[in-house]
Amino acid sequence: MELIDRARQAFSLEAESIIKTGELLTPELLGKAVKLLAEAPRIGTSGCGHSGIACRHFAHLLCCV
Repeated sequence: MELIDRARQAFSLEAESIIKTGELLTPELLGKAVKLLAEAPRIGTSGCGHSGIACRHFAHLLCCV
């Protein structure tokens, strides 16, 4: 399989996952998730390399909100 085909396949898989999550999301589930995060004494993130950088940004975002 060519590199471009693999890249398109990866993007397609991610797009399907996002669409499926959107279909399953309800106001009740979103509210529950927000409540859990808002009431949590601590929220941990972890990663290494690029995912570690993304986790640092996500942790900072959580601190800001």
